[in-house]
Amino acid sequence: MDHETNFGHGKNNSAHEFKRVLGLPSLVFCGLAFLVPTAIFDLYGVVSNITHGMYSLTHALTAIAIMFTAYSYSRMASAFPVAGSAYTYAQRAMNSHIGFLTGWTVMMDYLLVPLLSYFFAANYLWTLFPNIPKIVWIILLTILVTTISYIGIKLSARVYNTIVIIQLSIIAIVVFFICKYIIDDGGAGTFFNFQAFLNLDEISKPGAGWNAIFTGASILVLSYFGFDAVTTLAEEAKKPKVNVGRAVLIICGGIGIMFIAVSYLMILAWPTGWSEFTNVDTGSVEFFKKIGLSTLAVIYPFFTIIGAIAGPLAGQTAGSRMLYKMGNEGVIPKKFFGYINPKTSTPTNNILFIAAISLSAFFLDLTSLISLVNFGALFGCLLVNLSVIFYFFVKQKKRRGINLLRNLLFPIIGLCGILFFLFNLSIAAKTAGLIWLGIGFIYLALNTNFFKKLPPELHHDSNNYFEKG
Repeated sequence: MDHETNFGHGKNNSAHEFKRVLGLPSLVFCGLAFLVPTAIFDLYGVVSNITHGMYSLTHALTAIAIMFTAYSYSRMASAFPVAGSAYTYAQRAMNSHIGFLTGWTVMMDYLLVPLLSYFFAANYLWTLFPNIPKIVWIILLTILVTTISYIGIKLSARVYNTIVIIQLSIIAIVVFFICKYIIDDGGAGTFFNFQAFLNLDEISKPGAGWNAIFTGASILVLSYFGFDAVTTLAEEAKKPKVNVGRAVLIICGGIGIMFIAVSYLMILAWPTGWSEFTNVDTGSVEFFKKIGLSTLAVIYPFFTIIGAIAGPLAGQTAGSRMLYKMGNEGVIPKKFFGYINPKTSTPTNNILFIAAISLSAFFLDLTSLISLVNFGALFGCLLVNLSVIFYFFVKQKKRRGINLLRNLLFPIIGLCGILFFLFNLSIAAKTAGLIWLGIGFIYLALNTNFFKKLPPELHHDSNNYFEKG
């Protein structure tokens, strides 16, 4: 067995291993499923209204900021192609204590993303079928997604692929009708209008300006996360040292370009829509009607529900792999969390554990859910940027020429972007996140004799695996 296949499985950490069945396309589709491409429509009304129509500019700034963090993920994924993602990166770049706290905080994100998606889907379904309680929809969706995830990664990948293709097809149809609408002198009547990107008439008005754009960016940022979930599939990926990093960059770069372009076209088609919405939460439905897609306006909630299957499935897949890695290393109970089912080659205990948590969606507050997910995702990104600096620049001493950019400047830019988004979280988000982090800190202290000993480390020589160059 070569190093790549054996990586992360030293000392017989598990009686069974993952199967390497995911190629580059499957990794990309998994990431896209997690972030949900049709989010471009879901956030259109709210963010367009906040930014006074500068939806595309806000997407551009968000995409640029996140791209540097995506690059940091790709660097660390190539250096450590294992399922631990941010947990492993922080552990190997800095120390085990920081690694545990990183994994603990990011774990919160992966555990709650399925729950959050079920919550939204149940609300949609309840509006369509008010006689059926929301808890029934949550249970049914949880059973469906858990069954798919339990059977194996191949079936999950097929579901990702199908749903993402449906979502991309919807976007293509909308773009076609937007272009037809503009060609027929609708909206701006042209494909080139700087005002659709940066509205100089609005940016100086009270309530608009850069503060409004930055507020919009803080809302949009979570629609870009999904590339990070791909790194948890490293032990099921073919050629993980190459393909995982590539998938991260393709997902983030591709979705950024698409979001910027589609949002620009949407503003061209309805330049004053941001001030004319009847309800900003359903701005996309009003937009579809505006450009002649009344049928899509009616059936769009069904596509949102389909997306609410892909998101939890990707989240459950990613979360179960992160829990497996932490369990396999003994930082959480190994017998339960470090188990891989020999029949399905999946961490079935972890899948069922996440499903059990998801069933609590009906009893939790939506604001608290969003707050915890936001904090967990951004905290993980923060530590991954720091990991690049500590691992490549400090430990490996790769500091000359292009390496100065790759190993110091780029992660610092990514770090600054993530800090900005963290500071702009609501007080509730920061409070909830810090409480969860505090619980992890206490757990770590009790299990390391108050930091007098280290938690378990990865059982291999990392020097064989760091990225060359």
